[in-house]
Amino acid sequence: MGTCLLYLLLTILIVSGTLIKEKALEKQITQTTHFKLDPFQEEAIDALKSGISVVVSAPTGSGKTAIAEFVIEEALKGHERVFYTTPLKALSNQKFHDFQKKYGEKKVGILTGDTAVNRDAQILVMTTEIYRNMLYGTVLGSVDENLKKLRYLVLDECHYMNDPERGTVWEESIIYSPINVQILALSATIANANELTEWITNVHGETKLIESFERPVPLRFYYYKDHSIAPLLTTNGKLNPNLKEIKDSHKASRLPYRERDRLKKDFSSEMADLIKELNNKGFLPAIYFVFSRRGCEASLRDCRNIGFNLLTHTEKGELSKLIQEKTYGNEYLFRHKQLGYLYQGLAVHHAGQLPQWKTLIEELFSKGLIKVVFATETLAAGINMPAKTTIISKLSKRGDLGHGELTSNQFLQMSGRAGRRGMDKVGNVVVKHTNEHKPVFAAKLAISPPNPLQSQFTPNYSMVLNLLQNHNINEIKLLLQKCFGQYLINKEIIELKKEKEILESTLPKLMHYPCPDPQNPGDIRIFRKQEEKIKEVRRLIEMLEEQENKEKNVFEEELNELLKIHHGFPCYPCPHKKDCFKKEKRARKTEQELKELIKAMDNMENYYLNRFLKIANILQHFSYIKNDIPTEIGIMASSLRGENILLITEVLQKSNFKKILPSEFAACISCLALDENRPRIFTKLRVSNKVFDQIENMNRITKEIIRVQRNNDVEISTNISSILSGLIEKWCHEDTKWEDVIIMTNLDEGDIVRAARRTMDLLRHIKNAPYMKEELKILAKNAFDLMDKEPVKEMV
Repeated sequence: MGTCLLYLLLTILIVSGTLIKEKALEKQITQTTHFKLDPFQEEAIDALKSGISVVVSAPTGSGKTAIAEFVIEEALKGHERVFYTTPLKALSNQKFHDFQKKYGEKKVGILTGDTAVNRDAQILVMTTEIYRNMLYGTVLGSVDENLKKLRYLVLDECHYMNDPERGTVWEESIIYSPINVQILALSATIANANELTEWITNVHGETKLIESFERPVPLRFYYYKDHSIAPLLTTNGKLNPNLKEIKDSHKASRLPYRERDRLKKDFSSEMADLIKELNNKGFLPAIYFVFSRRGCEASLRDCRNIGFNLLTHTEKGELSKLIQEKTYGNEYLFRHKQLGYLYQGLAVHHAGQLPQWKTLIEELFSKGLIKVVFATETLAAGINMPAKTTIISKLSKRGDLGHGELTSNQFLQMSGRAGRRGMDKVGNVVVKHTNEHKPVFAAKLAISPPNPLQSQFTPNYSMVLNLLQNHNINEIKLLLQKCFGQYLINKEIIELKKEKEILESTLPKLMHYPCPDPQNPGDIRIFRKQEEKIKEVRRLIEMLEEQENKEKNVFEEELNELLKIHHGFPCYPCPHKKDCFKKEKRARKTEQELKELIKAMDNMENYYLNRFLKIANILQHFSYIKNDIPTEIGIMASSLRGENILLITEVLQKSNFKKILPSEFAACISCLALDENRPRIFTKLRVSNKVFDQIENMNRITKEIIRVQRNNDVEISTNISSILSGLIEKWCHEDTKWEDVIIMTNLDEGDIVRAARRTMDLLRHIKNAPYMKEELKILAKNAFDLMDKEPVKEMV
């Protein structure tokens, strides 16, 4: 009895201790996030505690990061590791610094293309591509040296699976991850989160979906017109009846120049009035979304004489101190043309700016010292910059397929930046009036549900070569069946099978013809073909008759024979032949539908495998694989990164770079690293003669690859973009200053930095590639070193 009592007491103490620890952890997370955990957060944490993977689908700003912090705490407590992946380098850098402050520098590391800080840390931040590339070198489901002690994988911004160019990376990361790793996928609200969760369960292990549709900071929608802000929706989610319906109008574009100038001045005045109205209502700070860089810059200029203060005296002092600290000793920031606007609490944020400048804007905005930032929609999908209000300047934008209206996802993502948890009771979304759309369209977008997640999984040269290094074709076939795209296709095939069954059951009924003489039945198909042949011969006879051709007699004899057989056929005198003709026509149509359906289902069932085999066939043609095993050149190609690694490798192997300078080599590599085909780009800098000759050779190689791809029914971008080669070559010269480069092109500074960094990224891979010629490795290293200077140099 005493033993039982002692055991019971011990059990109570253990359970109590566990509960105390869990409560302490929950208290720690609550203290860190400054708010009590919501039910969806608690539910997600409970699921993670049980050892299963979790998909969290919740609105932007709802507190998904708190769940990620739980797994970080768990990993630290258990002396295990957590990989935190993001879609963007900027976001990875932001998380890296946030986690360093929170958990200490020794416990946090980061991996980017050219930077490795504390790579063995328990908390390792990286882009999703870096993690996927790690997995390429491991046997499926195994634990490589890089992945030892890895307990959790956080896939932040998992809805990036919808990205046409990069979405495949998220799918591959999930498919290849070791099964002992718990996945925490954090996504904005998506329509088919249940499908994503079911798929992860199928390919990785038990996964639970945690959904939340409630924003901790609810949104209120407004419409701005005629210098006033009015609610866009009623309390029941309908269009505010007080908003006048506005007819589509393009009168402004037909006005004379003087009238247009007047409208521009009115627009400038309207901009100031809008900001003043937002300021009076306490709606600042705000992100003002404009869908072009030029539009952002113009909007900022329109505010230069705003006429009132956005900042308090205290804020001005803090802002001035911070600007001086951040710009001291940095000529690229200290001399920035928009520096003066910062002191007014105004800024611009877009991809064309220097990364260092954008980082400064982000920091000032996060501290509430920038009151209005004019930004392109890339800010909505990027780093964490929540505001009290977002303003959407128009409901359409120019995209890859031309000018089009905003989708519900685009509208939702921008709206989601409004409202700061723990700071605001509501977030405000202001839609600005334009002549292009009626208020009813704005209301429709405001209440529209999000779009479903689509698969972007696409086998390419890199995937084929990397998979063939570790798997045979049968294993790869099973692996390809695991992708999210195939999962969605298989669901569609189930519906097609039902359609196929209906057609198969209908066909015999259509092929049952009511013959009055069962002893001598006719065949309506044969009878129809006889009629078609007779019509064909008659047309031929008419044509020969017009030509007075003697061969007409031969075909007249053939016609008589055909008519004799036709008239003697059982169907000829049959009174039911018209009905039989109709049924037979329907039967033929049904047969064709069935045939096409079966073919489509076969293509769908093997869609990814067929593409994989086509690409493998191309690689075999160029001797990159032999007997389904990558050759040395194939292994070398697989270590490179680019849109078309076949093109990159062919150029490296089939070009003579022996007498070329490192600066010239960098110019050549930029042609392979960049895809700048936008109209109106120009640069006054021209390449040297040696580079020009190399580009001519690259074009010949490109044509051969395109020919082989077409023969194999494969379309993979095969472009040589040399427009910025002269600029890259110039940047490599030791005496070249940044000003010498930017005045020679109409590209924005951020575009030049991005072009240089992409070139450097490829140079880095070349100098580290296995089986690469030693002289190319040396050239790549020297070229990289020449380019690696500020402001191009990447800072963590």
